[in-house]
Amino acid sequence: MRKLILITVLVLIYGSKGLGADGIELTLEESISIALEKNKSLAVARERLLESQAKVGEAWTNFLPKLSSRASYTRLDVVPYMSMKKFPIPGMPAETFPRKIEIGDDDIYNTTISVQQPLFTGFSIMNGYRISQLGGEAEWSNFTKTENELKFYVKRAYFGLLKAEEFARVSEEAVKQMEAHVQDLENMYAAGLVAKNDLLKGKVQLSNVRLMRVRAHNGVKLTRAGFLNVLGLPLNRGVKLKEELRFEPAERIDLEDNINRAVKNRPEVEAMGYSLEIGEKLVSLSRAKYLPNVFMIGNYDYKRPNREYEPKFYGSWNIVLVAQFNIFDWGAIHQQTAQAKHRYNQLREGMEQLKDGITLEVTQAYLSLTEAQKMVEISRENIAQAEENYRVTDEKFKQGAATNTDLLDANTLLTQAKMDYVAALADYQIARAQLELAMGK
Repeated sequence: MRKLILITVLVLIYGSKGLGADGIELTLEESISIALEKNKSLAVARERLLESQAKVGEAWTNFLPKLSSRASYTRLDVVPYMSMKKFPIPGMPAETFPRKIEIGDDDIYNTTISVQQPLFTGFSIMNGYRISQLGGEAEWSNFTKTENELKFYVKRAYFGLLKAEEFARVSEEAVKQMEAHVQDLENMYAAGLVAKNDLLKGKVQLSNVRLMRVRAHNGVKLTRAGFLNVLGLPLNRGVKLKEELRFEPAERIDLEDNINRAVKNRPEVEAMGYSLEIGEKLVSLSRAKYLPNVFMIGNYDYKRPNREYEPKFYGSWNIVLVAQFNIFDWGAIHQQTAQAKHRYNQLREGMEQLKDGITLEVTQAYLSLTEAQKMVEISRENIAQAEENYRVTDEKFKQGAATNTDLLDANTLLTQAKMDYVAALADYQIARAQLELAMGK
C-alpha cells in the first residue's frame, strides 16, 4: 500500500508538472524537431516511403528462381487393371486364365518440388524492377514535400500563437489603461468636473476592452491547441514559446531567379520527373508483350506407385524449357501500348501545369512578403503616431482642452495600432515561411 501511495504521488507530481502552464519551453527549431518526430501525417508519409522500398525488394526477387512444392493424394474406386478377355492364350483353358490383371494401387501419392527460372521475358522484369525503383524515388520526393509542408505548418502555428499571445498582452494593457481612465472619470464626476454621460461612455469602453481581452485569451487557448496538434503533442500539454515576434528585413529577392530555383528544387517537380520515367517504362512494358517469354523449369517428383506399378515410392526428375509467344490477340497489346503512351502524354502535360503552378505560387508568395514588409513599416509608424496622439489628447483632456470622447477615440486608435503591428509582424514571418515553402525549402 505504501508503494502504491508513493507511486501515485510521483505520478501526480511529475504528471502535473508536464501538463502545467510551463510544461515545456520551445524555440521554433525545437518545435520543428518535435513535429518531425511525432506528427501523424509525417508518420503516414514515412510508412508510404517504407512501403515503396519494400516494393523494390519484391521486384528484385523476380530475377531469381522460384522454388515451389506440391503434394497430392488420390484414392481410386478400384485398382487399375488390364483386362485379359481380349488377349486369350491359345491352349490354356479359359477357367484357369485370369480375367484381369491389377496394375498399380488404389492409393496414389505424389510430391513435387519445382524450380522455375525466367530466361527471357522481353525485358519486362527489368522494366518492372526499374519502375519500382523510380516509384521509390518519387515517394522519397513526396516525403520531402510532406516534410517541407509540415515545417511550414509549424512555423505558421508558432507565429500564430505568438500573435495570439501578443494580442492578449495588448488587450491587458488596454484594460489597465481604460480602468485608470474610468477611475479618473469617477473622481472628476464626483468633483462635478465631467458629466455623467462621459462617465458612462468610459464604462462602456471599458466593457468593450474587457470583452476584447476575453476573446484574446480564448484565442490563445485555441491557437495553442492547434500548435500542439501540429506538433503531435497532447492538446492539454503546457507550452511556452521562447522566441518573440520581430522584424528582420528580407534580403533583396530576384523574382525570376527564385522562380527558376523553385522549378528546379521543388520535390513535386522531382517526383513528377520520376513519374515521367515510369510512364516511359510502362510503354516499354506494354511493348514487351510482343516478345516471347522463355522459362526453364526443373521438377523433382516423389511418387507411389513406382514405374512398375508396385506400391512403392520412387523419385524422378525432369527439366522443361518453355517458350511462350503471343500470336494473335485481336490487337489487345496494341491498344494497351496506346493507353500507356497516352498516360505518358498526360504526365508530360501535368509537368507543364505543375511548373506553371509553381511560378504562380512563388509570385504570390513574393508579393505577399513584399506587402507584409511594407505593412510592418507602416504599422510601426502608426504606433508612434497613435502613442503621441494619445499622450497629447490625454494632456489636453486633463487641462480641459479635449473632450472625453476625444480621449476614448485616441485610446481606441492606439489599441488598434498595436494590434495591427502585432498582426503585421506575424504575417511577415508567415509570408517568409510561405516563400521558403514555395522555393522547396
